[in-house]
Amino acid sequence: MDGVEFARTIEMELANRGIKKGDFYNATGISATAMYGWKRGSTPSMESVAAVENYLGVKFSDVSKNETTGMDSNLAELLDSIRNRPDLGVLLRSARDVPPSSVYQLVAQLEKEKERNAE
Repeated sequence: MDGVEFARTIEMELANRGIKKGDFYNATGISATAMYGWKRGSTPSMESVAAVENYLGVKFSDVSKNETTGMDSNLAELLDSIRNRPDLGVLLRSARDVPPSSVYQLVAQLEKEKERNAE
């Protein structure tokens, strides 16, 4: 796994779980400088990968696999969108316990916003 993907995955997981970067750095012993380096393409050490896997409970070998094999193309596209945009994960997590009628209202509002931004 390259550093850019590694850093992106970490940031997505932290955002999805509501974990502050400072708490992550303190718990893993990883520095902000190391994260900056990964974002610029440096390769993480095995120790760093192990620390992150242990803290987040994520296996990076699993993350890098193509998990969308055999899925409907629309579902695969949706999953890729969620992986690449932490804000979508936050939105979906927030909507998890909301009644369906409220979710449909929110979708209608988002569609209106999308139309407004397209103009």
